[in-house]
Amino acid sequence: MYYLNAESMISSFSFSGVMDAVANAMLQIETSPNSLIAPLRNSVSLEKNTLMMMPCLSEKEWGLKVLTLFPDNPVRLKPFINGLFLLFDGSDGSPSALLDGRTLTAIRTGGVGGLAVRTLASTHATRLGIVGAGEQSYWQVRFACSVRPFSQVILYDTIESKAELCAERIRKVLPELEIEITKDTTFLLKHSDVVITATNTTTPVFEDSPMYFEGKTFVGIGSYRPDMREYPDALFRAISNIFVDTEHAFDETGDLIEPLQSGVVLKKNIRSMGAFLSREKADFTAESGAFFKSVGYAAFDLFVARFLFQRGVENGKAIDLGI
Repeated sequence: MYYLNAESMISSFSFSGVMDAVANAMLQIETSPNSLIAPLRNSVSLEKNTLMMMPCLSEKEWGLKVLTLFPDNPVRLKPFINGLFLLFDGSDGSPSALLDGRTLTAIRTGGVGGLAVRTLASTHATRLGIVGAGEQSYWQVRFACSVRPFSQVILYDTIESKAELCAERIRKVLPELEIEITKDTTFLLKHSDVVITATNTTTPVFEDSPMYFEGKTFVGIGSYRPDMREYPDALFRAISNIFVDTEHAFDETGDLIEPLQSGVVLKKNIRSMGAFLSREKADFTAESGAFFKSVGYAAFDLFVARFLFQRGVENGKAIDLGI
């Protein structure tokens, strides 16, 4: 059994490899849904804090991710998410690897967002807007910049010190980027070609005006519960290309539950990314704008964990626990 800590995982991954792993998971969900067993994530809460358990079983590997979510941690400058991921051999049930769950979640979610940008955003996009300045946002920038020629990042967070720390961290790895911190999400919206949101807000972060959304690409990474919502109805009035990572999103996020209930958007007009990847895209142009909503799925963790484990063993970064 091997152990991959944050350092060994980061030194083992590639942006394209992670995005390809996520794409393969989405395609398998679409084309062979019965080959994966991934029940809805189970969670228990104590006041505002949550423990989440996400299993996924395939013929080759089994996986289980356990996360803790503490919403008040960012104010204390501590991680919002902590956790572990267990990878098992699907042929005999023996444990193969233990991975740092927070880093896996960050890299996997970055891969999901990066895949959306790679698939949906204009190849001429140069301005990236980021709402939220936590761990997820750092990785969203890294992955997005690996697939599009972004020269400017506009960053917003309700806690300005967090935005400054995030900007400093990004500058260390992408010094060529121009990074601007703003206190106005409307300014960010007006001056961005691609917008990625990664917050746990319960009310939309943007004004309810369709004109600000037209022709842009939006990636929603936050709002993972029915009572959370990052986008106003105006988004759905301005953009008709709407995608989800899996159909679980229809029941898990306020960004879809509320607009579907009010009739602002119809379920039949929302496509899964797996279906989009598996078919011809003649009816889609990036210039018309798009919205991709992710709520996460255990299969993404399993496929990315498998990729990181294999890379870690190959390059000698995985630590053999002798178990």
